[in-house]
Amino acid sequence: MKLDWLLYLAAVTGIVVVTTNWHETSDAPPAPPQPGVGEMALFANFTPFSASSIINLPVDDQKVMTGTAFSVSQAGEWIVSREAIAGCTHPFLNIGGNLGVPFKIRDVKGVDNYVIGMTDGAGKPLPLADPKTIKPGIRGFMPGFPGGNPGEATARLIGTTVIEKSKRGGHNEVVLAWAQAGRTVGIKGDLNSLRGAPIVDDNSRAVGIVIREAPRRGRIYTSIPATLFALGNVSDRRPDFDNEATVTKRNYGIVADTLRREYRVAQVGCIKS
Repeated sequence: MKLDWLLYLAAVTGIVVVTTNWHETSDAPPAPPQPGVGEMALFANFTPFSASSIINLPVDDQKVMTGTAFSVSQAGEWIVSREAIAGCTHPFLNIGGNLGVPFKIRDVKGVDNYVIGMTDGAGKPLPLADPKTIKPGIRGFMPGFPGGNPGEATARLIGTTVIEKSKRGGHNEVVLAWAQAGRTVGIKGDLNSLRGAPIVDDNSRAVGIVIREAPRRGRIYTSIPATLFALGNVSDRRPDFDNEATVTKRNYGIVADTLRREYRVAQVGCIKS
């Protein structure tokens, strides 16, 4: 009870509250690399994407990796950060080797900062967490591609805050603020390439969408559950709650590897035109 009150106080006042529970670094081991060119050529037909939608990606100087996406419909719908595809004419999901799957973009009414990426097929959608279970102090896990490579982070929820938009015409966004508590060993730089990634609870249920990191403050910001439900509560989703992994600070790297391997979480890129 005391910890919950202190976390609430921190969220509404901006004061950093330090307790012994927050002095931890639960790092994950390095993630295995994505499939190489030869391996991916053999296994491309076993992805959830239609073979006709898979393309050969151009060489490195003609493409850039910009973020992370995650599946909300096995028919082929992904939550994508609008910032990750800003100014991009040819966005794609990187599926390993030199292969990718281009996607089209669909806007969602009332949602400014995220879009739906549409492909022909996708991995099993992540279940959505019940907002009633999302309370200060819970642990969240972020699988994706920080620094452009496979990796993940973990954090503890502080509470809600507001991100003010500096650009003219931008809308302020109510978000969840998290205290970073660990990340993949060897990931260099900030975690901003996790933008668009899910943050999941200890039952692998999506709580929000990663927005950005504030490294100097040790904070990670994600969307609130209402935004996630507006994007991810599609009519044909069939979440399989009984077969989702339990996630802990000891195994979150392994769970994240599985989500990437099963194309439930994928890397977003842009082909330069």
